[in-house]
Amino acid sequence: MKLNRADAIKIEEIAEKYGMTAKDVESIVSAPYDFIHKTASSMIFEDDMTKEEFSAMKTNFNIPSIGKLYASNFLYNEIQRKKKEKKD
Repeated sequence: MKLNRADAIKIEEIAEKYGMTAKDVESIVSAPYDFIHKTASSMIFEDDMTKEEFSAMKTNFNIPSIGKLYASNFLYNEIQRKKKEKKD
């Protein structure tokens, strides 16, 4: 996870406050995002799936203070439509 300057400063403050290394704090902060990236990257969405097939395999992620991250069937269909247009 790439941090901006403000994030790096905040991580340093937290590390100092709790007697941890900045690298450990950064690992804790980035853990949910790393998990989401790993999980989402391993999912394979076949072309032309039915709504039921899509719903059976999709995963939702709830991140405290941010909200729910999910893939919608509408977005999947839009991606499929654009792929078909690109082929034509």
